[in-house]
Amino acid sequence: MFFSRRSVFKSILSLISYLSLSKGSLGNNQNLAGKNVIVVGAGISGLAAASTLVQQGANVIILEAKNYIGGRIKTDRSLGASFEYGAGWIHGPSKENPIRNLADHSSSSLFVTDDDSAELFNLSGDDIDKDIWDEIDEIWQEIMYKDIDSDTEGSILDAINAYDPNIWRDPNIRWVFSAYTEFDYGGPVQEISAGLINQMRGFSTADVIFENGYDKIINVIANNLQIQTNTIVKSVNYSTHKNITVSTPSKNYECDYLICAVPLGVLKSNSIEFNPVLPKYLLDSIERVGFGTVTKLALKFKDQFWDSDIQYYYTVTKETGRWPVWLNYRTFSKVKILMGLCMGDYARKADSMSKKELTEDGLEVLKNVWEDNVGVVEQVLRTSWLNDPFTKGAYSFPKVNNSEEDFKNLAEPLDNKLFFCGEHTNLKYLATTHGALFSGIRAAKEVIKASKK
Repeated sequence: MFFSRRSVFKSILSLISYLSLSKGSLGNNQNLAGKNVIVVGAGISGLAAASTLVQQGANVIILEAKNYIGGRIKTDRSLGASFEYGAGWIHGPSKENPIRNLADHSSSSLFVTDDDSAELFNLSGDDIDKDIWDEIDEIWQEIMYKDIDSDTEGSILDAINAYDPNIWRDPNIRWVFSAYTEFDYGGPVQEISAGLINQMRGFSTADVIFENGYDKIINVIANNLQIQTNTIVKSVNYSTHKNITVSTPSKNYECDYLICAVPLGVLKSNSIEFNPVLPKYLLDSIERVGFGTVTKLALKFKDQFWDSDIQYYYTVTKETGRWPVWLNYRTFSKVKILMGLCMGDYARKADSMSKKELTEDGLEVLKNVWEDNVGVVEQVLRTSWLNDPFTKGAYSFPKVNNSEEDFKNLAEPLDNKLFFCGEHTNLKYLATTHGALFSGIRAAKEVIKASKK
């Protein structure tokens, strides 16, 4: 939510050509001719790194544990409209944003989501008076934009309590900080660092969604890359001065350089064994940085009981983070879908529910508003990123007691052989697809630099 234009992007954007990647200032030099590089993870950061290195002459193989490419960009069209398991919006789709450039080159159809087109319902399921809504929004803005700065200590909840120690009892206040803040950062307000969120930046213009699927940009980036899916990396041995050995259940691979592009949740789980063990400063930062989840539930109804022209329905509940936001698919498709989202602590609970339990939980909130008008559900899709063994969560957030140094540590190369990328490796661009893409290009540049030593 803290947006500003940044000239710092220009040096990176100069690398972006037709694929929004790296033909520009790197030229077409064969800097890495004869070098073998393995990239672990076929999310957007790993794909961006691989594409950049291939253009520099490297032989690159991407090893992906899942049965598809894209990582936390995954589109399902079985409902008759695109359901995004992971990334759903281009945040700030200005021409400075490489994801917007990729969308343009992939002939994607984009739809501007109108944040002002919304209805808010209180605990009783009734429309909230406009004056009350304005007051809630004003309190949220005052705390987030006036009271919190880079020197603010503690969590966002600490800042809320400092503003008014009794205000968190108000379910409307809990709703606004969940729907706006917990959704933005992917963690609970009591864990998100109030000071560090001011180090995060974004692009201008209103957010958009892909009407025909976010995965279209993945197909563009992945073109002509060597990718092996269903390939689980078990260990990485970078102990010698010669080649790195990467072990999978079926085969060992040798390479000159390795880029680790797995999600932070995977690093936290220690499912990949590194030899030598990663240095303590890095392990400490991996443990400290937050990695949360957001749960999505798409309900396709037989009959429509809501207005077609309202973009978002907001629902206040007693539990913080329990279905505060519903996206209305009828504003951009003919399919009768309401997609609910859970945030913060409740998302952790929701991710653990069965599909039936989650559906009933979402319907209970909708019935509190529309009562018996809520009809038959024809199809359901849901997410559960916490339970994905190759992700272990949705996206990163700056946690209380984090420092900027933690994020620098996550991006630090080791022995000029082992490199890291992903949305979690740069605080300024945290939790975004463009941040992940930038990190992949950065890691590729580090490989090129190391090859010249």
